[in-house]
Amino acid sequence: MSLKSYILQSTLFQKTFSLTIWALIVGIPLLIVVLVIYCATKGTGNIAGLIIDKSAKRVRAYQQQQRKKEKSDPPRGAMYA
Repeated sequence: MSLKSYILQSTLFQKTFSLTIWALIVGIPLLIVVLVIYCATKGTGNIAGLIIDKSAKRVRAYQQQQRKKEKSDPPRGAMYA
């Protein structure tokens, strides 16, 4: 038996190769997710800050929309005063 076929049939080699494949299958997507989160939170400093910033922007936009609506609509009692 040649050394090459012995190494390929070795259970240690097969387990190591299997673990390497699983590490690639799990590791690459995990690395991508971590990089996306890192880039998204780079400006705020943390993921909670990112979520709070997005919520605050939505609240501000809603408040501005309500103010515009209040300015354009006359008050309810104005018609009869």
